[in-house]
Amino acid sequence: MVLFRSIKSQSGVSLISMLVGITISLITALAMLTLFRHSIKITADTTQISKQDAERTSAMTIAPILLQDAGFGINNARVSDNIIALKGAAFSASKLSGTVAASGETANALVWLRNLGTNFQCSALFAVPGKGLLLLGPINCTGLSTWSTASWATAKPLASLGTFNFVLSNTAGTCSQFGYASPGRATVTIQSNNAIGQSVSSQSCLSNLVVSP
Repeated sequence: MVLFRSIKSQSGVSLISMLVGITISLITALAMLTLFRHSIKITADTTQISKQDAERTSAMTIAPILLQDAGFGINNARVSDNIIALKGAAFSASKLSGTVAASGETANALVWLRNLGTNFQCSALFAVPGKGLLLLGPINCTGLSTWSTASWATAKPLASLGTFNFVLSNTAGTCSQFGYASPGRATVTIQSNNAIGQSVSSQSCLSNLVVSP
């Protein structure tokens, strides 16, 4: 008797199904790489924003403390003799230039004088256009009038990012800072923008200087 056996078709992976699988794998890998690249960009942007906000907050905290030196150790300290604001200021080759701003005008530099008992010292805050804030000095000087000829050899960055401006006010009024109202004091308002472009500002009372020079 002849025995017939049923021949089953062989099963396996065809070339077409392999190509389809490779294509799907490539599309999946491309999507994952795109997502990874997007995540890296978001992380980098967030890091930059956080750095800018942290530096700006630090600068706007330190600057008011530094400004308390204006008129220190000087009897009957007058605003124009002990602190000035400069508009259109520039800093190059250790020299500071600019035009003295009137009370209430927006400026990008402040220069002030203090007396240590044995010598006078000048210091300055210079807002680098769009690139942060520098502290110049302190340096020995004979008076505030020497600010444009002095050699500002030392420049310390308080912030390496962001835009800063100053408004020096020499008008009668009450300055409120840290919950304490001080009448008849000159003020400095520090203006800046946060990382998303919102305007922020803080006001400092110049405790050693009475308004109306």
